Amino acid sequence: MEPDKPKRKGRGLGKKPALFSTSLRLSREIVEYFALHHPTSKQAKMREILADYVRNQTSGVPSGTEY
Repeated sequence: MEPDKPKRKGRGLGKKPALFSTSLRLSREIVEYFALHHPTSKQAKMREILADYVRNQTSGVPSGTEY
């Protein structure tokens, strides 16, 4: 008789890191812009633009430097 194996919980690690869920209040102008220009991928496009902004802010700019 085989010893009891521990059961796996869940599906395990995915290929991409999990995203963090948050609630964000945006102006009507911003929501309408993304609805008009990116109707099928509003959240993905917002995430892409914010990620690009963060990368640009943190790449090569010494800490404490403001422009």
